[in-house]
Amino acid sequence: MTANKDDLDLIVIYSGNPIDSEIVKDILTENGIAVNLKNQLMGTIAPWQVSAGGVNPVELEIFARDKEQALRLINEFTKGNNPTA
Repeated sequence: MTANKDDLDLIVIYSGNPIDSEIVKDILTENGIAVNLKNQLMGTIAPWQVSAGGVNPVELEIFARDKEQALRLINEFTKGNNPTA
């Protein structure tokens, strides 16, 4: 089986605060999805430098091939953090 080049493209799957981003990263990693955190340090010490108004400064990148599974896991996490959902 040959990997499609598009499957190996990195996509941003989640943007959030440093704490939630770390939790989502752990959830994805535990489920076999490789994750790269962008702006982890600057998103903590100077979030307004990496994002407008400092909102959701930390981004999680994954391979495009893992998008569907990652979205399911992220939706489960965000539903659990939002009692009105």
